[in-house]
Amino acid sequence: MKFFNMLIMTAAVLFASDNGYSTKSNWLMDIDSANGRFEAVQKQFRGFDTAMMEVGYRYESVKKAVDEKNYELALYHWQKIKTAMQNGYVRRPAREEASRIYFLDNTYEEFKKMLVSQNDTKIEERFSYVKDSCNACHINQKVGFITVK
Repeated sequence: MKFFNMLIMTAAVLFASDNGYSTKSNWLMDIDSANGRFEAVQKQFRGFDTAMMEVGYRYESVKKAVDEKNYELALYHWQKIKTAMQNGYVRRPAREEASRIYFLDNTYEEFKKMLVSQNDTKIEERFSYVKDSCNACHINQKVGFITVK
């Protein structure tokens, strides 16, 4: 939740500052060329970091749902994590291999099975592996200062 609040505050500061874009609702259509519009949209999507912001939000949602034993909700957010990561590959294909090796090909599928099983003990045991997999990938990708807790 802290992360989400920080994101909202940062967005508010950025929109309040003079960032070169119009503050009108039709800022995109005010750009004269189609290429200019595409460049503006691409800039807004950014790289894999925006996908990981969603992953972080979803991870916290899974964690909370697991604590509340709401496994249906946990599974919903868990599946969205995979979607967010795969969407991020479009923008940063170089991140795909590591995220598959450290997360999607094993950890993701194993934890998904635990959520489907709704076995409290197995879910709690397996969730610690999720955190460790995330942190190992971050280290591999030279962003080890981003620590999942």
